[in-house]
Amino acid sequence: MRLNNHTKGRLHEYFRYKLKAFDYRKGWMKSDCPYCGREKKFGINLSNNRCNCFKCGEHPSPISLVMYLESTDSFQEVLSVLESGDYSGYVFKEEKVELKGKKEFFLPEGFKNISMGTSLLARSARNYLKKRGFKIEELARKGWGYCNTGKYLGYIIIPFTEHGQLTYFNARLYMGAGPKYNNPEVDVTGLGKSFIIYNADALEIYRTVYICEGAINAETLGENGIATGGKAVSRWQVNKFIKSPVEKFIILIDPDAKDKALDLAFKLVPFKKVKVVFLPDNEDVNSLGKQRTLEYVRETTYQTYQELLTIKSQLKL
Repeated sequence: MRLNNHTKGRLHEYFRYKLKAFDYRKGWMKSDCPYCGREKKFGINLSNNRCNCFKCGEHPSPISLVMYLESTDSFQEVLSVLESGDYSGYVFKEEKVELKGKKEFFLPEGFKNISMGTSLLARSARNYLKKRGFKIEELARKGWGYCNTGKYLGYIIIPFTEHGQLTYFNARLYMGAGPKYNNPEVDVTGLGKSFIIYNADALEIYRTVYICEGAINAETLGENGIATGGKAVSRWQVNKFIKSPVEKFIILIDPDAKDKALDLAFKLVPFKKVKVVFLPDNEDVNSLGKQRTLEYVRETTYQTYQELLTIKSQLKL
């Protein structure tokens, strides 16, 4: 739904008063999340007509967010709220929104292929991946590695490539202290996580593809496993799935995000055969391993739109 600048101006003031949101940068406002409560993790971009919590993954439109906050059911009710309150006086200026192109992008300082080196760092990196069920020779061919210096010291480096070109990488802590994931920023790669897919080439090769949350889970399943990089799947990623020649998608997003898995299934099922597979709580594809995961896959049938509605109702999502 396209909003005029008058309405966007009132939305800006509404969120400033209602959520104590503040202007951040590049057209974004920030606030505490109204869904999970996490401080300063909720972003609102009126130019993009989108909101997103970078913790719980909720991503309503600004209008849907007002409906949630005001317990209303229609666009007209939202307009009434905006027009009746003290939400005037802000002149909204459209932020120019550009989809950044890929930059010339390199693996980080200190990168070593996972098969190289005899240091404690090298051996620990290989042991970490072996314990997670991987064969080092296979990962080495795919360019996985680790860093022995710099910002990513103690991190496994997982490259994302498309048509032979590096587009992104995940950095997963395996040794020392630091955040679990330490991924590159948009201004380095030219593309944010919303515009990348791990093992994207599988969408052009295979008729059945497994959609996972993280690259380690996707790699566990093999050549036709892909990863979205998070629980919430972007519109760009959904469009990429729909436009691909893939006929069947098997969704294996982690058990704590059943609602996100169903949301994705609802978007895909008009175009593709879809199967949402729920794994046991506190397990994921890698912790279960490929064989046990495939047992759950075989036990689950492909679902129609109506069957997905029934599942959602039963789960009370």
